[in-house]
Amino acid sequence: MSNDGTEEMLQVQIFLDEDDTHDGKPMHEYLLRYLMHHDIRGATLFRATMGFGSQHHLHAPERLGALDERPLMITFVDEPFKVRPILPHFRELLTDGIIITHGVERW
Repeated sequence: MSNDGTEEMLQVQIFLDEDDTHDGKPMHEYLLRYLMHHDIRGATLFRATMGFGSQHHLHAPERLGALDERPLMITFVDEPFKVRPILPHFRELLTDGIIITHGVERW
């Protein structure tokens, strides 16, 4: 912790699709359980109403009759020494997803 009361943290955002799976189960559930198992302070799953990925196909599952999967984002923040060791495993799992990290300060 610094002299001004802030703590250096690492924020992670994981972008994936609702239909992504791991061992036959939803990938987002696997990732959240993995974070819990590794004592990450907390994580939040966001479901988007619309988005597109590297193939530039517009995913809009809210449209009538659309069969598109919903874009998802998981975000979490914790100390770098807890976050960095889990990132390589996530990179192996998410062949089509994106992982973004940001240094942040916790007040």
